[in-house]
Amino acid sequence: MNYKIILLVFFTICNFSISFSQTFSVPKDTVLNQRKKDGVFLKYSIKFKKEFTKTWNKVFVDFTDNDVFLMGGMNFAKQNIRANEYNAPFVYSVEQKNVFKPGFMAGFRVDGKFKEKHPYAVAFTLNKYATGANYKDVKSFEPFIGSFSNFKAEDQVFSLNMTALYKKIIPILDTTKYKFYVVAGPSLDIRLSGQSLDNQVNNNYRKMFLRAHLGLEFDNKSYYTIFFHYKQGLHSVTKSAIQTGFNSFNLGMLIKAKDLF
Repeated sequence: MNYKIILLVFFTICNFSISFSQTFSVPKDTVLNQRKKDGVFLKYSIKFKKEFTKTWNKVFVDFTDNDVFLMGGMNFAKQNIRANEYNAPFVYSVEQKNVFKPGFMAGFRVDGKFKEKHPYAVAFTLNKYATGANYKDVKSFEPFIGSFSNFKAEDQVFSLNMTALYKKIIPILDTTKYKFYVVAGPSLDIRLSGQSLDNQVNNNYRKMFLRAHLGLEFDNKSYYTIFFHYKQGLHSVTKSAIQTGFNSFNLGMLIKAKDLF
């Protein structure tokens, strides 16, 4: 009696295994090799690009001839600081850094034409600033205490930058090969990094700061574009009574995304 039950269970398991393997087995000819996988990825990338372009052109009817660029480079930043009558229970020895210190930036930019005749660009970048701190007014008790301040500037800032630019070509060379542009427009930084504990007490730094953006660009036969931009602060990046002007230079390169992907 027991061996019959065992045989019955054995045959049941075998039948189930055969049925399961027949149901879920994958034929060899349906397994994609690496080349086919790359082809599928490329196919969907092209499809996504077409759908994105179609949606963009539908929403922005007057914005035509759009090209997406990847951009990256270095920035050099400095803060000019006036603490004025700011008082706090902190005292900091001031180390003057009246220099533009290097950081980096990376992001993408869309270039095109508005109503088919006005060149423009819209850029979105992440920026890591390492700033020089130039104190315009400091306190001291000579000869006992050297230069000091009740405010300590942040020397590291991480931000998301959004810039809208109008482009004007400079006809100084054969523009069929090389192009020089002057660009100008507003630039908005949204601070992503936090503040030091001392600055958090009075929440000294603003979350957003607006700057004027002016620059020169060199387009080499549309292979790449080298840019040199300057950003001038339009207001203080710190709150009253502290007045802080935040200025920076950007030096980098633009490359068309379609040339890379």
